[in-house]
Amino acid sequence: MEAHLKKSWIKEIEIGPRQILFGLEMDDVHLTEGVLSSIARQCMMHGQARLNDIVESLSTRNHLREFDILQMIFGFVHELKISFYLRNQPITALETKKILMKDPDTDICVILNKQVPVSTFQRVQQVFESMDDPLAGHTDQHAFAFAVLNRIKQWHTDLQTWHARSTTDGYPGSDRIRKLLVFTSHLLENQTAHALLTSCFEQARHLTAAAHDIRKIRVFYTKDLAFWDQVKQAMPGFRENLGDMEETSDIAGAYYELTVIFGSPEPFDQIPKARDLFDTVNACHLQIEARKLEACRHEARKRIDRVIRKLTPTLSAHPVDMDTQNRILLTLRQTRKKISGLPDIEQVNQVCQDTLDLTLDQVEELTGIPLDI
Repeated sequence: MEAHLKKSWIKEIEIGPRQILFGLEMDDVHLTEGVLSSIARQCMMHGQARLNDIVESLSTRNHLREFDILQMIFGFVHELKISFYLRNQPITALETKKILMKDPDTDICVILNKQVPVSTFQRVQQVFESMDDPLAGHTDQHAFAFAVLNRIKQWHTDLQTWHARSTTDGYPGSDRIRKLLVFTSHLLENQTAHALLTSCFEQARHLTAAAHDIRKIRVFYTKDLAFWDQVKQAMPGFRENLGDMEETSDIAGAYYELTVIFGSPEPFDQIPKARDLFDTVNACHLQIEARKLEACRHEARKRIDRVIRKLTPTLSAHPVDMDTQNRILLTLRQTRKKISGLPDIEQVNQVCQDTLDLTLDQVEELTGIPLDI
């Protein structure tokens, strides 16, 4: 048969739902039924339909543009109503478009997708209805299978993202996510309505468990990462103060329980408990840190006071004018006051040491005598 497909048509084909691509006109019920009926008749007569034959037949009898027919057929494939085959092997709509772009004469076959038994369909519907985020009700098998396909594709995409983060950034769940990726890959192997619903029926128990696990992992990776990072950053400080925490058995017990959860490969069910434990341990940690900071401030003020006591007679014993003496002493007193407002030990020690070093250098330059503190 003479080929009627043109590269210009094929190039313009969009892959996606007809409702989005064509609007109400191209989603007319009578038109839809007419195109599907034509495909069904040829499949009934020959076991399959040839893409060229469908386009020729419909354009001749219904005066439709060949491009519109092609676009509608590709939309049906996207919705799992029909499948493309090349040499008895199923191919996706995107693969078909690429093949036809290379050679419009390629003999592409179209097969009307089979339906599963009603009991199988209903069982799969029950599985997805039982999930925390159930699918909208569909009485049509192909429409329902299309919704299932999109759900599983989204799972697979999310799992790929989470697996990358778990391996790259050291977040938990890597093994579980990898197993779920294998499971969703298996479900996506054959993306026809019949094959997908059959696979979901056969894997109903595992599908329910997978959906439950995916929900938990999604909550962690979308809502709990900030908390997990907070715990990760706080743990070294907790370990440093563990000796003081062990003076209170309840706090030490909470710390050890938190470390078990934080070290778990799958802590997702225990995040609420981890939050409570973290709050308990962190409150004690902050109290300890506050005591250590105040002790550090006290020691820094003592160091400055010792320098002031030694500095006053030293400066008086040398020909250093009073303005210079007052300026040096004022800097020390201002630093002493400033220390009370510094937020952490590192800053207290740094500011104190910098001021003392500068002061001692000035005094030695003015008097020629190194001041021993």
